[in-house]
Amino acid sequence: MNSFSVASGRALKSIRHLVSQEIGAWEARGVRVSVKESQAGELLVLRCEVPKTKDVEPHEILQTIKASVANGLSHIIVDEYEKLLVARLIDDNYAYLSTADREILKRKAMSRLAGNDGASSIGHSSQRKSRVWAKLAEYLEREDEIVLEGFITFRLKEYLEDLFDAVEETVEDYLTEREYREFLKLLRHFMSRQKVTTYQVNIVRDGARYQVLDEKLKPVAGEVGRFLERPPRGIDLGVDDLIVSAVVTLAPEYVVWHGKVDNSPCYDLIHDLFENRLHVCAGCALDSGGSPVV
Repeated sequence: MNSFSVASGRALKSIRHLVSQEIGAWEARGVRVSVKESQAGELLVLRCEVPKTKDVEPHEILQTIKASVANGLSHIIVDEYEKLLVARLIDDNYAYLSTADREILKRKAMSRLAGNDGASSIGHSSQRKSRVWAKLAEYLEREDEIVLEGFITFRLKEYLEDLFDAVEETVEDYLTEREYREFLKLLRHFMSRQKVTTYQVNIVRDGARYQVLDEKLKPVAGEVGRFLERPPRGIDLGVDDLIVSAVVTLAPEYVVWHGKVDNSPCYDLIHDLFENRLHVCAGCALDSGGSPVV
């Protein structure tokens, strides 16, 4: 057979341009290649034919054209189809989420795939194009027809699994972030109902140990002070949980943090909870130590 065809129901403009560009390159070299368009249901079919002459071996030219088309189709799949594939994966597998949540997830998943939200587990788009191109080139080396949507569904299963992995990562991160925001909202609501007993709380960090002081730089007293000195038995609370629980119960107007802020889940939560009501001390006697009790 001296022809091969590409059929698709989407990205028609890009596929037409790809085939036209390739045919134009051959015609510039004096090789006549004809392209015929036809419709098969919802599919547009582009059939390329190379007539045999004494100076032209159609099979070799068609193999070269198919190799070039395989490269172009790999770009079309990743650059144009990928967004549709991701949207379908999210709509089909996370229908229990609201429409608004799914739209957010689609944007976040595409941002992750583009490398805007950190490295994706399935690599950069250029790596995905290379893997897709390898599958296309292998297929077109022995076949003279390709229906792009069918090829994606049945021949790119590993690629689709990779996309689903990226979607899963995105959903997990999004739901974790949403739960965290709801947790902060709950803590703020709890603090708003608390009677303010101290205007300012000072948190002194010394390595993995902490001290909670009032505005007079005295250890907090009362029920919260006793809670910090003798945490209740039978409740699995880490040091960070104890400090946050104490500060939330005190519900101060402001929090001053003394000491390093890095690698401290306690600081991260206090920062997100109090936002501009948290001040990090630029340096004082408390920053060099003190007497941490927790």
